[in-house]
Amino acid sequence: MGEKYSKEEHDKCKKVAEAFRELYDMLGDTCVLDAGEFGFVYLTYYRERKSCFDRNKVYRNAEELFEALWDEWLYSEVMQPVYGTEDAEAGFEEIYRKLPDERKQEYAVRKQQFMDLAELKPE
Repeated sequence: MGEKYSKEEHDKCKKVAEAFRELYDMLGDTCVLDAGEFGFVYLTYYRERKSCFDRNKVYRNAEELFEALWDEWLYSEVMQPVYGTEDAEAGFEEIYRKLPDERKQEYAVRKQQFMDLAELKPE
């Protein structure tokens, strides 16, 4: 199964998953589950009619899990105000690029807050 998944790394992943609890509430179709020795499973896009998630991925590294959850949080924050408008067609990268520097700074502060909650050190 590859590299040993340590208890220490498991505990770090658990802190990351807990730090992003607001993301799961915000999206409503996303969660991260503790799969024990297998890691943490990130489930997204729950489809009630099918009773399944459309996408899943297993993480055994806290930094990688953090980046995946951060990317989803940031994407949702940036795209939410433009859903259903012509602006949404520009895509995330273009919309983010056009944001005021103050807003980008707010996102940087929020990322640090998530890192602090997860007890991760900046890269």
